[in-house]
Amino acid sequence: MIQQRPFGRTGRKISELTLGTLNFGWQTDEATAFALLDAYHAAGGNAIQTAALGADHSLPSVALMQTEDLVARWRQSRGIPDGWLLIATRFRLRPAGDERGAFARALRRQCEESLRRLRTARLDLVLFEWDGERVPVDEMLAAFDQVVRAGLVRSLGVADMPAWRLADCLSRSYRNSWCRWEALQADYSLMVRARFEPEAMALCREQRVAFLARSPLAGGFLTRREDGEDSLPFTRRHWLNARFDNAYGEAALAAVAEIAARHEASPAQVALAWVLRNPVVTSATIGVQSRAQLDELVQGSRLALSEADCAQLAAATAAEEVRLVDPCVV
Repeated sequence: MIQQRPFGRTGRKISELTLGTLNFGWQTDEATAFALLDAYHAAGGNAIQTAALGADHSLPSVALMQTEDLVARWRQSRGIPDGWLLIATRFRLRPAGDERGAFARALRRQCEESLRRLRTARLDLVLFEWDGERVPVDEMLAAFDQVVRAGLVRSLGVADMPAWRLADCLSRSYRNSWCRWEALQADYSLMVRARFEPEAMALCREQRVAFLARSPLAGGFLTRREDGEDSLPFTRRHWLNARFDNAYGEAALAAVAEIAARHEASPAQVALAWVLRNPVVTSATIGVQSRAQLDELVQGSRLALSEADCAQLAAATAAEEVRLVDPCVV
């Protein structure tokens, strides 16, 4: 069964595996998607991520709108009441105008549209995709506070925000009595550690902000077996190889393969177990296209790595590890 962990300060529990649905309704047909949702829920999962991202960065594309609608139809067809699941939806907002209030209007419209597609009274978690200083910070935070106080959203999260800005936002929210970010989502895997592992994770631990690990298998790169085989599409494999297929990547794959053989597990299970072993990680978002893939990762979430395993993985991925200087010993 999938275990649950405290979701920051919200008082809710979230399963340590979040099911991503980005491909549901277009790359994954409805019957398969429903079967995957059934299996995930039966295994104890309660967190599902949808998205309302669009090619024009403001309005959701038809394909992504289908994921929200599909999840809503599945939930209603199974008689699952509001509040039993934690459904997150990810927004990327770039208002058409830059006049004051444009961001707040765009945010409210996006929330209302997602509410309609998800057929629910309140969005459990909105994940705002941070893309820089496009909107004054106070204006942005005030807009998110408004949608929570209006009853449209339960909890707020942000994706890809650097630690210094997250700390600043938490401080501003406290000073102004605004609803704060309760979750930070970021890519986190053996191949991607340096950006968020030291400072952001320390901040999340101290401020009780949930850390949601996206792409725990490095986009599928860490699923490669010793014989070089994987189930990735050619274009995905080509992109991942261009990014990770180097001496560092080969060292990581070799360490993962050796540990997998030791535990009679798959490379994907080892990579996922390493992410979940981090006590700061609240939940890892997985994307699957078959029941076999889902079962493999559910089993991987229960894999217990030893201290020796983790030391071996740390040595193999030391290039991605950042050690902060302790000012007390300088």
